[in-house]
Amino acid sequence: MPRLLRQQADEAIRASGMKRQSELVLWMGAAFVVSLGLACTVLAVKGISTKGFGLALQLTARWSFLLFWIAYTGKALVTLFGPSLAPLAEHGREFGLAFAAALLVHLGLVAGLFLFTLRPPLTGWLLLFFLTGAFWTYLLAVFSFGGLAKALGSRGWRTMRLVGMNYILCAFTFDFARVAIHSPIHYGLWRLAEYAPFVAMCVSAPLLVLAAAIYGRLEDRHSHMKLQSVVN
Repeated sequence: MPRLLRQQADEAIRASGMKRQSELVLWMGAAFVVSLGLACTVLAVKGISTKGFGLALQLTARWSFLLFWIAYTGKALVTLFGPSLAPLAEHGREFGLAFAAALLVHLGLVAGLFLFTLRPPLTGWLLLFFLTGAFWTYLLAVFSFGGLAKALGSRGWRTMRLVGMNYILCAFTFDFARVAIHSPIHYGLWRLAEYAPFVAMCVSAPLLVLAAAIYGRLEDRHSHMKLQSVVN
């Protein structure tokens, strides 16, 4: 009987793992399809042109960023604003992998623009800066599968995730901010207003995480003091 129970437990764990993996594939596939749909729609309307590629790059970058922002801030939002936002924290891994899948289309557009114009969209340190962001994206994605994260240990994985997620956030912040800052000269105030919300989201993300950490510590201290008062 104990052997049968163990077998049933193992089968349940395997079934749960397979279900989890299928859900991850679904999230990643949906994010990729949305990103691809945006790119194809823009290129169909605007044509295969520099302007078409530019608009497609903007839309896919923003879609990817929204997924990343939720993955970055999900737990903090639940801590600060209550359990009604719990699904954001519960699906943090899914949002992160969906971001990686959506970003593939954006990177494909960058390659397409290079082939179309026969010159690289970025060069020098700027190219290296954004390539490093892409590297961190897919390094974290690879370590999210299998037992690679466990091999690092909880502390090692947290450190890798902390460094990687913040580097990616810096890359988004720089990309959005440089366009917003230069837009009043080249494109008028409309472009500034267009990019300002994304810059604000970039700036608010680490502040939300920091505020949630402080709030969590204060809550723990309050609970500890309350427990001591009850015991005494």
